[in-house]
Amino acid sequence: MKSSIMSNSIMNAAAGMLLLVTGFVSSIAIARLLGPEANGTIAFALWVAATGALVAELGTGVILMRCLPQLRARGLGVRERRGFAAYLALPVLVSTVLLVILYGSASWEAEHEGVIGTPQGIVVLTGLLLCVQSIGALSKNYLVGEQRLGAFFRITVISSLLQLALVIGGAIGFGVEGALVGYIAGQLAPFAFAFGILVTPRSNGGYSARTLATSSAVLFIEFVLSAVFLNRAELFFLQQFRSIEEVGFYAVALSLANLALQLPVQLTGSLMPFYVEHRESAEGMLPPGLFAAVMRSFAYITFPLCFGLAAISQPLVVAIYGESFAPSGVIVAILAVGSPAFVFMQLTTQYLYSMDRVGIRLLTTGIGAVLMVAGCLAAVPFFGGPGAAIVRGCVFLTIGCILLASMRGVDMTASLAITVAKVAGSAAACGLAAFAIAGTMPGVAGLAAAILAGALTYALCLRLTQAVPEVDARTIDALLSRLPRRYGPTLQRALSLIAPFSAADARVPAE
Repeated sequence: MKSSIMSNSIMNAAAGMLLLVTGFVSSIAIARLLGPEANGTIAFALWVAATGALVAELGTGVILMRCLPQLRARGLGVRERRGFAAYLALPVLVSTVLLVILYGSASWEAEHEGVIGTPQGIVVLTGLLLCVQSIGALSKNYLVGEQRLGAFFRITVISSLLQLALVIGGAIGFGVEGALVGYIAGQLAPFAFAFGILVTPRSNGGYSARTLATSSAVLFIEFVLSAVFLNRAELFFLQQFRSIEEVGFYAVALSLANLALQLPVQLTGSLMPFYVEHRESAEGMLPPGLFAAVMRSFAYITFPLCFGLAAISQPLVVAIYGESFAPSGVIVAILAVGSPAFVFMQLTTQYLYSMDRVGIRLLTTGIGAVLMVAGCLAAVPFFGGPGAAIVRGCVFLTIGCILLASMRGVDMTASLAITVAKVAGSAAACGLAAFAIAGTMPGVAGLAAAILAGALTYALCLRLTQAVPEVDARTIDALLSRLPRRYGPTLQRALSLIAPFSAADARVPAE
């Protein structure tokens, strides 16, 4: 991959991981300060806001990230491209207002009928969070489409600092309501940037309203299905069939599992603009072997992170959240084992979106929604959080397999499958080694020893199975050579032990 896509992917991943760590620390603080039930209430409010924001987006995020590189390649300036973003932002603003009104009305009606007991103040704060989060999402979509990942990272830093300080301070001073105010404050920086786009003179960028509306309609249906049925839908079933406390346990497990999941997911964030830019400059074709290289690169990262987390999940949950959250441990393990399916689903989705093949993604989302509802209805009443986690993993695995089957002729070779299988096997050995150590050594020292043992086992297995092709080793070596002298040479020597490659080719510069 080109150095630009590597740097952009790393910057995007850094911003995403910063948000993840901020949310993770916030959830720990809330769990410690307010307990499982309050944590469940806040988790449900965050789910409502996130789901509403995804629905209100109307698919414009994908359109922005696909069309902005096209407009730049066609010679349109920054002002025209910003105007195009403002053009797409208007329907998002309208849909956001309508959703907030709908949520408020439904909550009032439910409380009036005695169905639920959510306090009015929490309903108001949840609606406000939905509003600022939905509008603020325009900032990320625009900046990623423009490949301005530095600006996106700076906004993320401001948001994270505000959220972390005010969520903790609000929880200490005002309980659940104060914590929700902190989450709202954390969205103000991207909201302010998005407001600047909203007041920009609008331009359709040369696209017909019919074309944009057609793409938006398909993406909107897919996003609605995904947001409602695939984005933490288990919380709803747990609340209905089990208890708000189990919602808190599952929310904690999702937050912890995201530590392993979100690094590779965030790295995929800038792939779609990269694919589109290549297509625009090469008459709709991508360089041979590019998609296979992407798949291998993500396999090296995803499998050890996920399987390693599954191995140490139980002692890790207790060490971070306390003994009262111990039931979350088995849920974390199940979610972590199923996470690679979600990552590879995201990889194929980014490619299909860049090719404007949204129909297959809509079909698989519909299949996933049916499976999620049926699975949760069958498993959650009897098995609670662990059952919901198993259903989640199976749904994403099914979607990923269907999407991969639709990628016929796109670098899907037997050698790629063999490499991925070797990496997965090495990661499984990593998890077994970590599990063995964590089971015999208690406390933080045991966790540290388990992580070290897992990492060494993974490296050894990669070497023994010759899992890393020489072309990947040369590319990684060229990237490591750009690091500061304090780290670069050491990491290059470690790479040469894991994946031996020709010294004559070792210093081939990255493309």
